[in-house]
Amino acid sequence: MPVPTQADLKAIMNLEPKQAIAYLERKGFAITWDWHEVDEATHARAFTVAKAARLDILQDIRNALADNLKAGKTLKDFQRELTPTLQAKGWWGKQIIVDSDGNAEKVQLGSPRRLSTIYQTNMQSAYMAGRYTAALAASKTHPYWMYIAINDTHTRPSHRALHGKVFRFDDPIWQYILPPNGYNCRCRFIALTAAEVKRRGLVVESSAGKLASKHVDTGTNKRTGEINTARVAVLRTTDQAGKKITFSPDPGFSGSPIQSHLFDDALYQKAQRTFGTAAGVREVQRVLQSPLRQNAWNAFIDGSQKFGYSQGKTMAFGVMAAEDIAFAKSMGAEVQSGIAYLEDRQLAGPKYRRHTTSGDALTADEWKMLPHSFANAEHVFWDVANHTVLYIFPSNDGRQGKIAIRFNRLKVGSNSVDDAATAYKVTATDIEDRLTRGLYMRIR
Repeated sequence: MPVPTQADLKAIMNLEPKQAIAYLERKGFAITWDWHEVDEATHARAFTVAKAARLDILQDIRNALADNLKAGKTLKDFQRELTPTLQAKGWWGKQIIVDSDGNAEKVQLGSPRRLSTIYQTNMQSAYMAGRYTAALAASKTHPYWMYIAINDTHTRPSHRALHGKVFRFDDPIWQYILPPNGYNCRCRFIALTAAEVKRRGLVVESSAGKLASKHVDTGTNKRTGEINTARVAVLRTTDQAGKKITFSPDPGFSGSPIQSHLFDDALYQKAQRTFGTAAGVREVQRVLQSPLRQNAWNAFIDGSQKFGYSQGKTMAFGVMAAEDIAFAKSMGAEVQSGIAYLEDRQLAGPKYRRHTTSGDALTADEWKMLPHSFANAEHVFWDVANHTVLYIFPSNDGRQGKIAIRFNRLKVGSNSVDDAATAYKVTATDIEDRLTRGLYMRIR
């Protein structure tokens, strides 16, 4: 059996505070009025608190959570230290607030109980995201993950029914039931070796044929009277006594760290381990084009454009083909992993506004199609002057979409990455002209 690596030991010993802190600190912000306005994909990449309509309030709350994690403090410390700040800024107690549509509503802002819910939910999400990435790194030696519930009087019966369930780390079920699965959920999971599964007499299940989804009501919008709904995952299985059960996460929690910034790091490490191999590219590409990841990408596009200006956030959207990596390296490029990242400044910064004014900006739908368009580019060129790899794909208006990948110019977390230097529309005539003049070299 392989000797456990440092990553294996982290998964076993649950040493994930550093990653949990990164999960919180690298989130952007989303300003919302009601909690049901934000889906799980947005929650995975943006920090939001309902009725916190000011950016400074969101920053205060998120920074307090991150500081609490770093210092190893408690919920009481969080409440005691943050309360005076929120009170001084007027975000406390029940107040009549006018929303962005000019409607007045009596709402509950800060309170000890509300801070407790914010603390418990965000801390649990951060720790589980940290544990997820550590366990993913250890998956070769610990490929089986077991759901653990706290079996006391406060535990939801449906959560207790999943206690002891074991699935492989790559079973799709973990994209939907990874804790937390609701507000104040205290569930977790642990990573096990094959020997541990056998020694404990555990049964490894598969979710094949057991997964579905449904729409559930999440309440009525007091301003419009509209009934809000959300789609949640449904798992049909049996509990430890063999009784049939149906499990669904609470609305807004049917997500996974696969949608978060931390998973970008996990993909980066995997791409580096399989650097430039066709098999490695296919594996990373499969994840980047999965439905859950596409949901997260859509949320990144919508959230960045709705926010209106860059927060310095990034998201991985594609991986270069092995032959593209090889060509770029032969031209002296310092390729880092072959995974392509996009900065939100492309979606809401001066460059975006410049291309919009020029009439050659990608539309929101074209941005959302980028993972697919990148993976299925019609042409790939080397830009001789700029030392970038160009991916050319059809746009919605008959022109060609062009995205340029540059190397070792951007840092994401602690990693130097390959990123989209620019993306906009060009004509086929312009591309042919540049090829003829020797400004572009064809890769494939």
